[in-house]
Amino acid sequence: MLVTPPQIYVADDDALTRELVEIQLGRGGYGARTFETVEELLSAVASAPPSLILLDVRMPGLSGLDALRSLKSAQGAEDIPVLMLTGEGRLDRIVQALQLGAVGYVMKPFTGKALVDKIGEVLGAGT
Repeated sequence: MLVTPPQIYVADDDALTRELVEIQLGRGGYGARTFETVEELLSAVASAPPSLILLDVRMPGLSGLDALRSLKSAQGAEDIPVLMLTGEGRLDRIVQALQLGAVGYVMKPFTGKALVDKIGEVLGAGT
């Protein structure tokens, strides 16, 4: 029986960050799909919801916080865990994201192990 790995969507406007996260997720046994904009992410979630979303706060157009607000109010997406993946360390932004429904923060720069461990914790897989 073929087991499909949990799918994780990654929205970050930095191409290098998207590539590095995708590599680390693959090494951790996760499937990854990356997005350059919030609009691309929201469209993909509407058609095929992932197991988890990694979302940058600072994005062109709609911000990551705007996307989080949209996700948590969208039927079928409201229960998808969202981890904020960002260099934005302002306490008020962190609190705002958590109040909007984010399950946590992964601060840039991060290690691949720390990222995969946090995802495993959120998805209940442990490491």
